Amino acid sequence: MRRTTFSVDVEKDLHGEGYKGITFGLKKFEIICDKNKIMPVLFVTGDCVLKYPSIFKRLSKKGWEISFHGLTHRRFDDLSLEKKEDEIKKGLELWKKKLGFAPRGFRAPQHSIDEETLDLLEKYGFEYDSSYHPLNLVQLMFFPKKVGLWFKLFFSRLNEYKIIAKLKEKPTSSLLVPFVSLTVRIFPKWMLRFYLWKIKLFYKEPMFYAHSWDFIEMKESRIDRMFPSEKFINKLDYLMSIK
Repeated sequence: MRRTTFSVDVEKDLHGEGYKGITFGLKKFEIICDKNKIMPVLFVTGDCVLKYPSIFKRLSKKGWEISFHGLTHRRFDDLSLEKKEDEIKKGLELWKKKLGFAPRGFRAPQHSIDEETLDLLEKYGFEYDSSYHPLNLVQLMFFPKKVGLWFKLFFSRLNEYKIIAKLKEKPTSSLLVPFVSLTVRIFPKWMLRFYLWKIKLFYKEPMFYAHSWDFIEMKESRIDRMFPSEKFINKLDYLMSIK
């Protein structure tokens, strides 16, 4: 049986500066994870850990993995080498001070990974990166100016591998349409079952991801108005139940 990894990028709410995705959204996510006996991975920005350390300490003690998503959700491929290293060093210090451990994994905001960042992740003892998105056609639609990076990641390997000597890559899953919250919002349940079956033909351990704000109502979001968060949560619960 191929196990699906459910991951969430935890950051400030979309279309605002709030953190309701953490204070309210993660509670809803936790309910369906508990119901389906899922231990997910959270890729969390440093500002969220600084603001709500008790939430992430509790979830870590429960068995959830709390990994790193940058300090403030800035794109890493837009930072100088010095600033990249500063973000990573400060992130490690923050995790150890507030949570009592170092993060195992990293996902670059908006998949903005580059060679310099990978080298720094290995230098500072990370076990893996999860920024690559093979076969993700939709990513280009959101970030058309990053076509060079998209092309590289689109044609990368599908399953976990050593990307540098001691650093693994755990790519997110896609078959042109990515295995993400937007897909779950749009597809009906019968199509989700078929899609997951297809994903498992190509990926040994499929990697799904959503965002913390996917679990709250966002009146400013056209997507959320068309495909509401409550229906998304219901369909994600269904997806988790498929064996």
